[in-house]
Amino acid sequence: MRDTRSIHLLAALAVIGVAHLAVAAPRCEKSCKAETTGCIADRCAGLGGQAKRECVETCKGIGGCARIGTLAYVVTTCTVAGYRQRLQIRRRNCDPVTVLDFPDPTVTPLDCALSGRGRWGTASPIGGVFERLGVSPNGKHVVFEVTDDFSVLAPGKLLPPEQPEGIFVVRADGRGLRRVGPPSRDASFGFVTDPPGRYGARTTVWTRLPFSPGGREVVLTDLGPGPGGEEAVQVFTLNIDTGERIQLTHLPFEPDHTVGLDSLDRGTCCPIFLDNGRISFLSYLDIDGSNPEHEQAQFVMNRDGSGVERTLFPVAIPGGRLVPIFETTGAGERRYASTLSIEGTPVNGDTGQPDVREIFLFDGGSLLQLTRLGRSDTGSPDLTPDGQRVIFAASADPFGSNPSETCQLFSIDATGNGLRQLTHFSYPERSVRGCVQVQPPGCRVLSYGLEPARRTVVFYSSCDPFGTNPYGDQLFAISLNGLHLRQLTQARGLVTEADGTVTAENIGPIGHSRILGK
Repeated sequence: MRDTRSIHLLAALAVIGVAHLAVAAPRCEKSCKAETTGCIADRCAGLGGQAKRECVETCKGIGGCARIGTLAYVVTTCTVAGYRQRLQIRRRNCDPVTVLDFPDPTVTPLDCALSGRGRWGTASPIGGVFERLGVSPNGKHVVFEVTDDFSVLAPGKLLPPEQPEGIFVVRADGRGLRRVGPPSRDASFGFVTDPPGRYGARTTVWTRLPFSPGGREVVLTDLGPGPGGEEAVQVFTLNIDTGERIQLTHLPFEPDHTVGLDSLDRGTCCPIFLDNGRISFLSYLDIDGSNPEHEQAQFVMNRDGSGVERTLFPVAIPGGRLVPIFETTGAGERRYASTLSIEGTPVNGDTGQPDVREIFLFDGGSLLQLTRLGRSDTGSPDLTPDGQRVIFAASADPFGSNPSETCQLFSIDATGNGLRQLTHFSYPERSVRGCVQVQPPGCRVLSYGLEPARRTVVFYSSCDPFGTNPYGDQLFAISLNGLHLRQLTQARGLVTEADGTVTAENIGPIGHSRILGK
């Protein structure tokens, strides 16, 4: 591990000489409009009526014009020359601004065909240099972490010696890049290899840098002293103005856990700010005496680290249990959506996940089951900011419009009524593993939240609605009523070049503000 922790702010100037730093142009270029116009001219000429309307809507989807807030994402390109990554920020219909563009490293990359077949760019921290990423609530700032200490490609060797590691902040227009502190010494991912004959490597990734409601602090995990002075994963806040990092917890060491076939679950993980300013995190520890079985539990605490208490999940269904990590979303500690595994045999038991999983709404001490799909891959719930609907992913076919059992984006009222299928992705063959499908046929979907002002859902997917993403992953936007699907990125995915070489270009990590940019 390289000793770059004490580099001061002035050293961040080295970024300019090593990575290609882009300063945003004063005007907003909108090439999506030209793309849409060109598509209409090429595809829709001579059509009329409904056929033309459908063709124009498809071209608008390909062009990708969508008035979103602030969206930050990493584009990772694997080639025979190396492993290249660049951080981009998009606001509204404007073309994305490139903040950092790291040149190809002088190391041998992983097999590009292997990484490309996964179609899961959000796992890029395993091999790359971008770890965590977050966008402020007002969409004005992007915070991101750069380090190669945890890369399985070449730990400590992907960044040139003069390139400082650290956590950086930049304005959403790409200007004002500055370093606010050293990187975390806790990796953003856990990695485990399955037994032979199963599904290969399993990874859990938590790349979020969640902001406080006021937008001046982010919360993250890092190593810090435990009660006996031993180093352990702790929860910290980082002030993006001053760089002050405050350790909130003093937890003992706890190793990561392998849980069934699903994933490697982190000992202490995934802190977020709640709308009331308190902080939620997950841990296997018996912090307050309420978790003697050392099950993964959700805890909440005050902003200064005091008042740590376990959030008790009121599981009223016999045999029910909380699905571990990355599934609890919502605005507060009393009202949120999550996934529970319940008794029963899933109708799609060939996903490798043996439990039935359904979406539940937690509201204070009450629990309401929202879905009854009977499948093993229903998940990724996201409660809308107004608390009225839950967006989630599932491979179900409740309306007879998803016979291939492809992963789709759904929404449902917080009362359990009004189920809607928002997307209509399709493949000629059945998606065997539904929402955990890696290779075609089939694809995955993950919601990144709702733009309240436009009632537009921003989501990540490896699906190919327009024939432009046959073997890759992209960011999309769609109206909450299921109309106006737009593809926001143009990563190339897995491609065999004319000379026979293989390249792969994927999207992730990702940060998104839910407030429409001004």
